[in-house]
Amino acid sequence: MSIEKQLNSLLGGVPDGISEGVALGTGLADGYDYFPSAIGQVVVAFNTEGVSSLGLEEDDFFARFEHYTGRRLIRAEAPTAWGRHIAAAIEAGTPGRVPVDFRSLTPFQADVLHQTARIPKGEVRAYGWVAREIGKPGAVRAVGSALARNPIPLMIPCHRVVRSDGHLGNYSLIGPHIKVQLLEHEGAVVPRSEARGKVGPPERSEGGRDPLA
Repeated sequence: MSIEKQLNSLLGGVPDGISEGVALGTGLADGYDYFPSAIGQVVVAFNTEGVSSLGLEEDDFFARFEHYTGRRLIRAEAPTAWGRHIAAAIEAGTPGRVPVDFRSLTPFQADVLHQTARIPKGEVRAYGWVAREIGKPGAVRAVGSALARNPIPLMIPCHRVVRSDGHLGNYSLIGPHIKVQLLEHEGAVVPRSEARGKVGPPERSEGGRDPLA
């Protein structure tokens, strides 16, 4: 059975106008389901292309999704073809066998996220490393901006990218304390000041060197 047919068959009930199944199967809406993670239950959105977004319900997930994509979300079970792999992908911190939907991203942003997904669990890399690996060594700040727009944190492990000065930096999924929690869960070494919940000083260039590099 195709992914489109699976999505169409997952929902009963037909509201006024268009059915929810048709909305999902035609891409007018994304489905969403709940999955466990190291930071508690997360919401995962998906469509016929793959997983499109991941976040925390208390972090205005639904409103932000509709604002950025223009699509509504409909409660549904993830298609069997890859739904059973989503929890494993969240825990591993890499999509693995789960397809992802990066249609809303620029090619540069997609390159940043694909490279970030290669960082092993329990390890960290600097923003400058990501920039160099994608062949854009001067785009350190742009890498940071791309990671801030990561639509599927946890599965694309932007929490494993840190500043070159030893501070962890910011994290789009609520805040830096979540970044600390994830890295500690994975066994990564977290600076003592960061582990106490403190965040580093404002990022600034010293001696012409970008602290993110």
